[in-house]
Amino acid sequence: LAFFTEKYGDKVRVVTIGDQERVESMELCGGTHVESTAEIGSIRLVNEGSVAAGVRRIEAVSGRVAEELVEQRLDTLDRAAEALRVKPEEVDKAVAQLQEQQRRLQREVAQLREKLARLEAENLVNQAVTVQDVAVLAAQVDVEDVETLRRMTDWFRDKLGSSVVVLGAVVKGKPMLVAAATPDVVRRGIHAGNLVREIAQIVGGRGGGRPNMAQAGGQDPEKLPEALAAVVPWVEEHLKSGE
Repeated sequence: LAFFTEKYGDKVRVVTIGDQERVESMELCGGTHVESTAEIGSIRLVNEGSVAAGVRRIEAVSGRVAEELVEQRLDTLDRAAEALRVKPEEVDKAVAQLQEQQRRLQREVAQLREKLARLEAENLVNQAVTVQDVAVLAAQVDVEDVETLRRMTDWFRDKLGSSVVVLGAVVKGKPMLVAAATPDVVRRGIHAGNLVREIAQIVGGRGGGRPNMAQAGGQDPEKLPEALAAVVPWVEEHLKSGE
C-alpha cells in the first residue's frame, strides 16, 4: 500500500510478515521502533471490527499493558470460579450447566403458566352467553404473552362447540385481543377479522385476520372491558339465522 501523503526518502523500508511461500502482510513502513517482535513482548487482541467496505481494524495491547490485561482476566476467572464453586478450568462447564438448568426452569414455568391458564379457562366457560343457538364468550384473562392467549381462545372454541370466542389481555402494558369462530358460525356471517377490527378501535388500536381467527392490539388497556362488552352486540347484529 502506498500512502502518497507520507514523505519517504530514496530508500523505503518494507516490513513483511510471513515467509516467501506465504506472505501474510507486506507494507511500507517509516519505522517500527523495534528490531524484532521479541522487544514488544506479549500481544493480546482486544477488539476487531469493520471500519469501511473491505477494511477491518484490529486493536491490540502489548508489553506491560498486555500482561496487566491477562492478570485482570485471570482475576475475573478466579472470581467466577469462586462464585460457581468450581476450579477455574471448569468454569465453562459450570456455565453450560447453569444455562441448561435455566432453559429447563423456563420450560417448567411455561408449563405451569399454561396449566394455570387452563384452570382459569374452565372457570370462564360458565360466563358464555347464548345468541340464538351460538355460545358467545368475551372475557379478559391474565396471561403473559399473546401465544398463550391464542391457545386459550382455541381451547374455549373447542370446548364450547358452535361459538364465538374473544379474549382480551394486557400484555406488556398493551391491550391485546384474539377472536375465534367455529366454521358453522362463519358460514352464518360471523367474520372474526371484522369483529376484532371493530372492537379494537375502542382500545385505540387495529387488527384483523381470517374469518375463523383474528388478532388485534391497542394502546389503552383501561378500555379493554369496554371493547369486550361490545362483542355480544356485534354478534347479535351480524349473526344470521341458522334456519
